[in-house]
Amino acid sequence: MDIRKAIKGSFIFNLLLRLKKLSDNSFLFRMQNKTDNKGKYKPEEYKTWMDISFIYIFLMNLDKKFMKMEEFIFNSLTNSVILRPFMKKINTEEVATERPIRDNSYLYKIIKKIKGKGSWLDLLIFIPASYIVVDFVIRRTRGLASLGSIWDELLLILLVGYIILKRILSGGKIKHNFTPMDLPAAIYIVLGICHVFIVAPNLGIAIEGFRAVFQHILWYFVATQFIRSIEDSERVINLMLSTGLFMGVHAVYQYIAKVPMPGNWVDTTENIRTRAFSIVGSPNILGVIFVLLIPIAISMLITHKDKYMRVFYFSATIFMTIGLLLTLSRGAWLAFAGAMFIFIITLNPRLIIPFIAFVGIFILFGGSLSQRLLFMLSPVYLIKSAAGGRLYRWEIGLTMWRRNRLFGVGLGRYGGAVAINNQLAPFYLDNYYLKTLTEMGIYGIVGLAFVIICFIIFAMKIIRYQDDIKKRILAIGLFSGAMGVLAQNFVENIFEVPAMVIYFWIVIALINTLAPKGKTETN
Repeated sequence: MDIRKAIKGSFIFNLLLRLKKLSDNSFLFRMQNKTDNKGKYKPEEYKTWMDISFIYIFLMNLDKKFMKMEEFIFNSLTNSVILRPFMKKINTEEVATERPIRDNSYLYKIIKKIKGKGSWLDLLIFIPASYIVVDFVIRRTRGLASLGSIWDELLLILLVGYIILKRILSGGKIKHNFTPMDLPAAIYIVLGICHVFIVAPNLGIAIEGFRAVFQHILWYFVATQFIRSIEDSERVINLMLSTGLFMGVHAVYQYIAKVPMPGNWVDTTENIRTRAFSIVGSPNILGVIFVLLIPIAISMLITHKDKYMRVFYFSATIFMTIGLLLTLSRGAWLAFAGAMFIFIITLNPRLIIPFIAFVGIFILFGGSLSQRLLFMLSPVYLIKSAAGGRLYRWEIGLTMWRRNRLFGVGLGRYGGAVAINNQLAPFYLDNYYLKTLTEMGIYGIVGLAFVIICFIIFAMKIIRYQDDIKKRILAIGLFSGAMGVLAQNFVENIFEVPAMVIYFWIVIALINTLAPKGKTETN
C-alpha cells in the first residue's frame, strides 16, 4: 500500500495523468471515443484534422481551381490545330490487336496482373520502392555510374512531371490525394527552410545539410499520388518483399560462403569473421531493412488466402529473419524485438507471454548470437564505448549542442555525412535524434518529434477504427515495421541513408490506403 501511495503521489505519475486527461479531450490525440453520461463509449467515425482544418479546406478548394484550369488546358490542346491529331490519338481507345504469343505468355500475365487497372507508366512508383536494387545496378553499370548521386533526384522530377501531365490529360478529372500526414510533413520541411536562414555559418553547407535531411520527404507527396488504393499498396508491398526475399537469400549465401567484410564492423575482442551485408554494403542498414519488412511479410502471410502467395510471404519471412540474425547487428535485433512487441501487443496481447518466452530462450541458448547481444551489458563494452565508441560520441554531441541549445550548430555541421564530407566532424553520432538535436537544437528535435507523434496517432487511429480485419492486420504490420526503423534511429543514423527515408515515407503512404471509409477516403 505504501508503494501505491508513493506512486500516486509522485510528480511523474500525476504528470502522466494530466497528459492523459488532456489527450482524452483533444481531437488530434484522442485514441478512444468519448463517453456518455453512463460511462459507455459513444460510436464515432474515423476522422482526422483533414475534416476540420482550415488549411486542408483551403487546399482542397485550391485543388478544385487547378482541376478547372487543367480542364481548360486539356480542351485548348484538344481544339488546337497543331496538337489536335495527337490529342485525339491519345484519348481514342482503339481496338487492341490480338498477339497470341504475348497475350498467352505467363510472364506477361503476371506483369499485367501487377499493373492492375492503372497506366503502365504508373509502375514508375516501383523504382523508388526498389531503391536499393536500382541504386546498386546504376552505380555498377558502365555509362550509368555517373548518375549514381543524382538519379533519384531526376526520377523525383520525372514523377512530378508525370503526375502533372496525367492530371492535364485527364481533363481535370483527377483529384489530388490529400492525406493526414501531408500537413505535418510540410510543416517540418518549412521548419527546415527557416532553420537555414536562422543558423547558417556557411550557406552552402547549410543547404547541403537541408537536402540530406528534408529532400527525401518529398517522396511521400509523390507516393501518395501513385498509391491510392489497397490494390496499389499490395503491388508495392509485393515488390518490396521480393527485394527483401532476394537480400535475405543473398545474406544467407554470404554468411555460408564467408564473404569478407568490406569494413571494420566488429569489436577487437570479438572473434567474428563475417557479417551479412548483401548488396546494401552495411550490415546495420541491411538489418533495418529487414526490421521494416518482416512485420509486413508476417501480416501478409496471416491475411492472404492464395496458397502460392502464402508460400512467397512465408519464404520472405524466414529468409529475412535468418538474414537479420546473420547481420549480427545488435541495434537491428533490438529494433526488431521492439517492432514485434508492438505488432503482438496491438494484434493480440495474449501472445506477449510466448513472445517474451521466445526472447528469453534466444538469450539463454542463442550461442554466439546471444553472447554478442549480452556483450553490450558487460563492463568491458561500456568502458570501451565511453572511451571511443557510441557513448563517447554521444557525449561529444551533447557538448556541441550546449553551444546553442535552441537552434543547434547548424544543418550539415556535425554528426552526419555532410559534416564528415566537409571535414567538420570526425565521426557519425550513431543516433539520428542526437544528430538532429546537435544540428537543429530544441527547435529541430521538437519539429521531428511532432512529425513522429502525428504519424503514430495517424496510424493508431486507422488501426483503432478499421473494421476490416485484413486491412487492420496489414496496417499493424506496416506500423510496426516503421516503428522499428524509428527505434533503430536511437543507435544509428538510419535517416542518413536515402533509401531508408524513402522506404519509411512510402510505408506511411501505404498505411494511408488502409484508412476506414469516410471523409478522408481517397478519390
